[in-house]
Amino acid sequence: MAIRVGLIGLNYGARVHVPVYKENSRYDLVAVCARTPGRAEAVARENRIPQWFTDVRAFLRADLDLVSIATPPMTHAHLAAAALAAGKNCVVEVAYVGGAADARVLARLAEERKLIGTTAYVLRYVPTLRLVTDLMAQGAIGEPRLMRMDYFSSFMAVPGSDYRWFWEAENGGGMLAGVIAHGFDLARRWFGEVREVEASLSTLSTPPRLPPGITAADDTGLVTLHFKSGMVATFNFSAATAFRRVAFELHGSKASLLVDGFGEELSILHMDDRRPQTVYAPGSYLEETRGQNGLLGGLQSFISRLAEPLSGGEMPADLPTFAEALEVSRLMDAARIATKERRRVHMEEVI
Repeated sequence: MAIRVGLIGLNYGARVHVPVYKENSRYDLVAVCARTPGRAEAVARENRIPQWFTDVRAFLRADLDLVSIATPPMTHAHLAAAALAAGKNCVVEVAYVGGAADARVLARLAEERKLIGTTAYVLRYVPTLRLVTDLMAQGAIGEPRLMRMDYFSSFMAVPGSDYRWFWEAENGGGMLAGVIAHGFDLARRWFGEVREVEASLSTLSTPPRLPPGITAADDTGLVTLHFKSGMVATFNFSAATAFRRVAFELHGSKASLLVDGFGEELSILHMDDRRPQTVYAPGSYLEETRGQNGLLGGLQSFISRLAEPLSGGEMPADLPTFAEALEVSRLMDAARIATKERRRVHMEEVI
Protein backbone atom coordinates (compact mmCIF):
# COMPACT_ATOMS: atom_id res chain seq x y z
CA MET A 1 0.00 0.00 0.00
CA ALA A 2 1.36 3.43 -0.93
CA ILE A 3 2.31 5.87 1.84
CA ARG A 4 -0.35 8.59 2.01
CA VAL A 5 1.26 12.04 2.14
CA GLY A 6 -0.17 15.43 2.97
CA LEU A 7 1.90 18.50 2.07
CA ILE A 8 1.51 21.84 3.79
CA GLY A 9 3.23 24.87 2.27
CA LEU A 10 2.84 25.43 -1.45
CA ASN A 11 5.61 27.82 -2.43
CA TYR A 12 8.81 25.77 -2.20
CA GLY A 13 6.60 22.76 -1.49
CA ALA A 14 4.73 22.99 -4.80
CA ARG A 15 7.92 23.40 -6.83
CA VAL A 16 10.05 20.80 -5.06
CA HIS A 17 8.12 18.46 -2.74
CA VAL A 18 5.17 17.83 -5.06
CA PRO A 19 7.24 16.42 -7.98
CA VAL A 20 9.49 14.40 -5.66
CA TYR A 21 6.55 12.62 -4.02
CA LYS A 22 4.68 12.27 -7.32
CA GLU A 23 7.68 10.62 -8.99
CA ASN A 24 8.17 8.06 -6.21
CA SER A 25 5.86 5.06 -6.60
CA ARG A 26 5.99 4.28 -2.87
CA TYR A 27 4.08 7.47 -2.07
CA ASP A 28 0.60 8.76 -2.83
CA LEU A 29 0.28 12.53 -2.45
CA VAL A 30 -3.35 12.71 -1.37
CA ALA A 31 -3.70 16.18 0.18
CA VAL A 32 -2.23 19.68 0.12
CA CYS A 33 -2.82 22.65 2.41
CA ALA A 34 -2.18 26.39 2.07
CA ARG A 35 -3.60 29.50 3.76
CA THR A 36 -3.89 31.52 0.54
CA PRO A 37 -7.42 31.15 -0.84
CA GLY A 38 -7.41 29.19 -4.07
CA ARG A 39 -3.75 28.21 -3.87
CA ALA A 40 -4.30 24.70 -2.48
CA GLU A 41 -7.11 23.99 -4.95
CA ALA A 42 -5.03 25.22 -7.89
CA VAL A 43 -2.04 23.04 -6.98
CA ALA A 44 -4.29 20.06 -6.29
CA ARG A 45 -6.10 20.31 -9.60
CA GLU A 46 -2.89 20.87 -11.56
CA ASN A 47 -1.29 17.77 -10.02
CA ARG A 48 -4.40 15.58 -9.70
CA ILE A 49 -4.27 15.55 -5.91
CA PRO A 50 -7.70 14.53 -4.55
CA GLN A 51 -7.92 16.72 -1.41
CA TRP A 52 -7.05 20.33 -0.65
CA PHE A 53 -7.41 22.39 2.52
CA THR A 54 -6.98 25.91 3.82
CA ASP A 55 -7.62 24.89 7.45
CA VAL A 56 -4.73 23.05 9.15
CA ARG A 57 -6.98 21.31 11.67
CA ALA A 58 -9.10 19.79 8.92
CA PHE A 59 -5.95 18.87 6.99
CA LEU A 60 -4.53 16.99 10.00
CA ARG A 61 -7.79 15.05 10.38
CA ALA A 62 -7.30 13.58 6.89
CA ASP A 63 -6.18 9.97 6.49
CA LEU A 64 -2.43 10.56 6.24
CA ASP A 65 0.66 8.50 7.02
CA LEU A 66 3.10 11.39 6.60
CA VAL A 67 2.86 15.18 6.85
CA SER A 68 5.48 17.07 4.85
CA ILE A 69 6.01 20.62 6.13
CA ALA A 70 7.43 23.15 3.66
CA THR A 71 6.01 26.36 5.11
CA PRO A 72 8.13 29.33 6.31
CA PRO A 73 10.19 28.32 9.37
CA MET A 74 8.34 30.43 11.94
CA THR A 75 5.44 27.96 11.56
CA HIS A 76 7.46 24.73 11.68
CA ALA A 77 7.44 24.11 15.43
CA HIS A 78 3.70 24.37 15.99
CA LEU A 79 2.79 22.57 12.75
CA ALA A 80 5.16 19.67 13.50
CA ALA A 81 3.88 19.48 17.08
CA ALA A 82 0.28 19.44 15.85
CA ALA A 83 1.09 16.73 13.29
CA LEU A 84 2.76 14.53 15.93
CA ALA A 85 -0.11 15.15 18.36
CA ALA A 86 -2.50 14.02 15.61
CA GLY A 87 -0.54 10.78 15.26
CA LYS A 88 1.18 11.67 11.98
CA ASN A 89 4.81 11.05 11.07
CA CYS A 90 6.36 14.22 9.71
CA VAL A 91 9.14 15.72 7.61
CA VAL A 92 10.17 19.32 8.30
CA GLU A 93 12.09 21.44 5.80
CA VAL A 94 15.20 23.51 6.53
CA ALA A 95 15.36 26.11 8.02
CA TYR A 96 14.06 23.88 10.82
CA VAL A 97 12.78 25.67 13.96
CA GLY A 98 13.64 28.86 15.82
CA GLY A 99 16.03 27.33 18.33
CA ALA A 100 16.97 24.45 20.59
CA ALA A 101 13.99 24.91 22.93
CA ASP A 102 11.49 24.17 20.13
CA ALA A 103 13.70 21.42 18.73
CA ARG A 104 13.85 19.70 22.12
CA VAL A 105 10.05 19.68 22.42
CA LEU A 106 9.67 18.08 18.98
CA ALA A 107 12.36 15.47 19.64
CA ARG A 108 10.70 14.49 22.91
CA LEU A 109 7.21 14.44 21.37
CA ALA A 110 8.28 12.19 18.49
CA GLU A 111 9.96 9.80 20.93
CA GLU A 112 6.98 9.71 23.28
CA ARG A 113 4.50 9.12 20.45
CA LYS A 114 6.81 6.57 18.77
CA LEU A 115 6.47 8.46 15.50
CA ILE A 116 9.03 9.33 12.85
CA GLY A 117 10.10 12.96 12.96
CA THR A 118 12.79 13.85 10.48
CA THR A 119 14.39 17.05 9.23
CA ALA A 120 15.37 17.58 5.60
CA TYR A 121 19.13 17.75 6.10
CA VAL A 122 19.40 16.20 2.66
CA LEU A 123 23.00 17.08 1.74
CA ARG A 124 24.04 13.87 3.50
CA TYR A 125 22.36 11.98 0.62
CA VAL A 126 24.01 13.81 -2.28
CA PRO A 127 26.06 11.08 -4.07
CA THR A 128 29.48 12.71 -3.75
CA LEU A 129 28.85 13.71 -0.12
CA ARG A 130 27.72 10.16 0.67
CA LEU A 131 31.02 9.07 -0.83
CA VAL A 132 32.83 11.51 1.47
CA THR A 133 31.13 9.79 4.42
CA ASP A 134 32.36 6.42 3.10
CA LEU A 135 35.91 7.70 2.60
CA MET A 136 35.99 9.22 6.08
CA ALA A 137 34.89 5.88 7.56
CA GLN A 138 37.72 4.19 5.63
CA GLY A 139 40.30 6.63 6.99
CA ALA A 140 41.09 7.98 3.53
CA ILE A 141 42.41 11.33 4.81
CA GLY A 142 44.04 9.96 7.94
CA GLU A 143 43.42 11.78 11.19
CA PRO A 144 40.90 14.59 10.50
CA ARG A 145 42.31 18.01 11.29
CA LEU A 146 40.32 20.73 9.56
CA MET A 147 37.05 21.21 7.67
CA ARG A 148 36.10 24.33 5.76
CA MET A 149 32.79 25.27 4.15
CA ASP A 150 32.50 28.35 1.93
CA TYR A 151 29.17 29.72 0.72
CA PHE A 152 29.09 32.98 -1.22
CA SER A 153 26.21 34.30 -3.31
CA SER A 154 24.12 37.39 -3.99
CA PHE A 155 20.90 35.74 -2.80
CA MET A 156 20.03 38.29 -0.09
CA ALA A 157 21.50 41.31 -1.86
CA VAL A 158 19.27 41.03 -4.93
CA PRO A 159 15.72 42.36 -4.37
CA GLY A 160 12.59 40.47 -5.32
CA SER A 161 13.07 37.08 -3.66
CA ASP A 162 9.89 35.16 -2.84
CA TYR A 163 11.35 34.09 0.51
CA ARG A 164 10.78 37.18 2.62
CA TRP A 165 11.23 35.20 5.84
CA PHE A 166 14.93 34.83 4.99
CA TRP A 167 15.44 38.45 6.15
CA GLU A 168 13.45 38.06 9.39
CA ALA A 169 15.65 37.01 12.33
CA GLU A 170 12.81 36.31 14.78
CA ASN A 171 10.97 34.25 12.14
CA GLY A 172 13.72 31.72 11.53
CA GLY A 173 15.51 33.61 8.76
CA GLY A 174 19.15 34.06 7.92
CA MET A 175 21.90 32.13 6.21
CA LEU A 176 22.95 30.33 9.37
CA ALA A 177 19.59 28.58 9.74
CA GLY A 178 18.68 28.32 6.07
CA VAL A 179 21.94 27.08 4.55
CA ILE A 180 24.86 26.66 6.96
CA ALA A 181 22.80 24.33 9.16
CA HIS A 182 23.23 21.72 6.41
CA GLY A 183 26.99 22.07 6.83
CA PHE A 184 26.69 21.71 10.61
CA ASP A 185 24.76 18.47 10.08
CA LEU A 186 27.50 17.11 7.81
CA ALA A 187 30.27 18.17 10.19
CA ARG A 188 28.63 16.40 13.14
CA ARG A 189 28.13 13.32 10.98
CA TRP A 190 31.78 13.24 9.97
CA PHE A 191 33.53 14.38 13.13
CA GLY A 192 31.25 13.76 16.12
CA GLU A 193 30.45 16.02 19.05
CA VAL A 194 31.34 19.70 19.29
CA ARG A 195 32.94 21.14 22.42
CA GLU A 196 32.94 24.91 21.76
CA VAL A 197 31.68 27.45 19.20
CA GLU A 198 33.04 30.80 18.05
CA ALA A 199 31.02 33.04 15.71
CA SER A 200 30.52 36.45 14.20
CA LEU A 201 27.20 36.94 12.39
CA SER A 202 26.23 40.16 10.62
CA THR A 203 23.94 41.76 8.05
CA LEU A 204 25.69 43.52 5.18
CA SER A 205 22.88 43.86 2.63
CA THR A 206 19.92 46.20 2.93
CA PRO A 207 16.85 44.16 3.90
CA PRO A 208 13.39 44.89 2.56
CA ARG A 209 10.94 46.63 4.83
CA LEU A 210 10.54 44.40 7.87
CA PRO A 211 7.41 43.87 10.00
CA PRO A 212 7.23 45.75 13.32
CA GLY A 213 9.37 44.15 16.01
CA ILE A 214 11.40 42.11 13.51
CA THR A 215 15.15 42.62 13.06
CA ALA A 216 17.27 41.81 10.03
CA ALA A 217 18.63 38.27 9.90
CA ASP A 218 22.26 37.37 9.24
CA ASP A 219 23.40 37.30 5.63
CA THR A 220 27.11 36.99 6.43
CA GLY A 221 29.15 35.17 9.02
CA LEU A 222 32.13 33.20 10.19
CA VAL A 223 31.56 30.26 12.54
CA THR A 224 34.19 27.95 14.01
CA LEU A 225 33.29 24.62 15.61
CA HIS A 226 35.83 23.09 17.99
CA PHE A 227 35.21 19.35 18.24
CA LYS A 228 35.88 17.14 21.25
CA SER A 229 38.41 15.25 19.12
CA GLY A 230 40.46 18.41 18.58
CA MET A 231 39.23 18.80 14.99
CA VAL A 232 38.24 22.30 13.84
CA ALA A 233 35.58 23.23 11.26
CA THR A 234 35.12 26.73 9.85
CA PHE A 235 32.09 28.07 7.97
CA ASN A 236 32.67 31.26 6.00
CA PHE A 237 29.56 32.60 4.29
CA SER A 238 27.79 35.56 2.77
CA ALA A 239 24.69 35.98 0.63
CA ALA A 240 25.57 39.61 -0.08
CA THR A 241 28.42 39.23 -2.59
CA ALA A 242 28.61 39.33 -6.38
CA PHE A 243 31.14 36.52 -6.07
CA ARG A 244 29.54 33.07 -6.05
CA ARG A 245 31.20 30.02 -4.59
CA VAL A 246 30.14 26.88 -2.72
CA ALA A 247 32.82 24.45 -1.61
CA PHE A 248 33.82 22.03 1.14
CA GLU A 249 37.34 21.05 2.14
CA LEU A 250 38.26 18.23 4.55
CA HIS A 251 41.92 18.10 5.51
CA GLY A 252 43.61 15.25 7.35
CA SER A 253 47.06 13.91 8.21
CA LYS A 254 47.28 11.91 4.94
CA ALA A 255 45.12 13.70 2.37
CA SER A 256 42.49 16.35 1.62
CA LEU A 257 39.02 15.90 0.13
CA LEU A 258 37.81 18.80 -2.02
CA VAL A 259 34.13 19.19 -2.89
CA ASP A 260 32.92 21.65 -5.50
CA GLY A 261 29.43 23.09 -5.02
CA PHE A 262 26.85 21.07 -3.12
CA GLY A 263 28.50 17.88 -4.32
CA GLU A 264 28.92 18.58 -8.03
CA GLU A 265 32.48 17.25 -8.04
CA LEU A 266 34.81 15.49 -5.59
CA SER A 267 38.57 15.11 -5.68
CA ILE A 268 41.28 13.85 -3.33
CA LEU A 269 44.76 15.28 -2.90
CA HIS A 270 47.25 13.03 -1.12
CA MET A 271 49.97 14.66 0.95
CA ASP A 272 52.76 13.82 -1.51
CA ASP A 273 50.79 14.57 -4.71
CA ARG A 274 50.88 17.80 -6.67
CA ARG A 275 47.46 17.55 -8.25
CA PRO A 276 44.14 16.28 -6.92
CA GLN A 277 42.50 13.23 -8.49
CA THR A 278 38.79 13.21 -9.30
CA VAL A 279 36.77 10.64 -7.37
CA TYR A 280 33.43 9.39 -8.69
CA ALA A 281 30.41 8.28 -6.68
CA PRO A 282 29.15 4.72 -7.17
CA GLY A 283 26.47 4.27 -9.82
CA SER A 284 24.03 3.05 -7.18
CA TYR A 285 24.27 6.41 -5.37
CA LEU A 286 23.48 8.25 -8.59
CA GLU A 287 20.56 5.93 -9.33
CA GLU A 288 18.95 6.83 -5.98
CA THR A 289 19.00 10.52 -6.89
CA ARG A 290 18.09 9.94 -10.56
CA GLY A 291 21.46 11.42 -11.51
CA GLN A 292 20.77 14.69 -9.66
CA ASN A 293 23.31 16.37 -7.40
CA GLY A 294 22.74 19.12 -4.86
CA LEU A 295 19.71 19.64 -2.65
CA LEU A 296 17.19 18.23 -5.14
CA GLY A 297 19.10 15.00 -5.62
CA GLY A 298 19.58 14.67 -1.89
CA LEU A 299 15.85 15.18 -1.27
CA GLN A 300 14.95 12.43 -3.73
CA SER A 301 17.23 9.94 -1.99
CA PHE A 302 16.04 11.10 1.44
CA ILE A 303 12.38 10.55 0.53
CA SER A 304 13.17 7.12 -0.91
CA ARG A 305 14.95 6.04 2.28
CA LEU A 306 12.19 7.42 4.48
CA ALA A 307 9.71 5.10 2.76
CA GLU A 308 11.30 2.05 4.38
CA PRO A 309 10.38 2.72 8.05
CA LEU A 310 7.05 4.26 6.99
CA SER A 311 6.23 0.92 5.33
CA GLY A 312 7.12 -1.09 8.44
CA GLY A 313 10.78 -1.71 7.63
CA GLU A 314 13.88 -0.84 9.60
CA MET A 315 14.83 2.75 10.35
CA PRO A 316 17.86 3.72 8.21
CA ALA A 317 20.84 4.55 10.39
CA ASP A 318 21.51 7.73 8.40
CA LEU A 319 18.01 9.25 8.59
CA PRO A 320 18.26 12.77 10.15
CA THR A 321 15.97 12.45 13.16
CA PHE A 322 14.52 15.24 15.29
CA ALA A 323 17.07 14.22 17.95
CA GLU A 324 19.92 15.00 15.53
CA ALA A 325 18.21 18.21 14.43
CA LEU A 326 18.17 19.25 18.08
CA GLU A 327 21.97 19.07 18.16
CA VAL A 328 22.23 21.21 15.03
CA SER A 329 19.83 23.70 16.63
CA ARG A 330 22.04 23.83 19.74
CA LEU A 331 25.04 24.69 17.55
CA MET A 332 23.11 27.55 15.94
CA ASP A 333 22.03 28.84 19.35
CA ALA A 334 25.68 28.71 20.46
CA ALA A 335 26.73 30.70 17.37
CA ARG A 336 24.13 33.38 18.13
CA ILE A 337 25.25 33.62 21.76
CA ALA A 338 28.90 33.80 20.69
CA THR A 339 28.06 36.68 18.34
CA LYS A 340 26.04 38.59 20.90
CA GLU A 341 28.49 38.16 23.77
CA ARG A 342 31.68 38.17 21.68
CA ARG A 343 33.16 35.07 23.23
CA ARG A 344 33.69 31.36 22.71
CA VAL A 345 30.65 29.37 23.91
CA HIS A 346 30.96 25.94 25.49
CA MET A 347 28.21 23.55 24.39
CA GLU A 348 27.37 22.68 28.00
CA GLU A 349 26.00 26.23 28.26
CA VAL A 350 23.37 25.60 25.56
CA ILE A 351 20.45 23.74 27.05
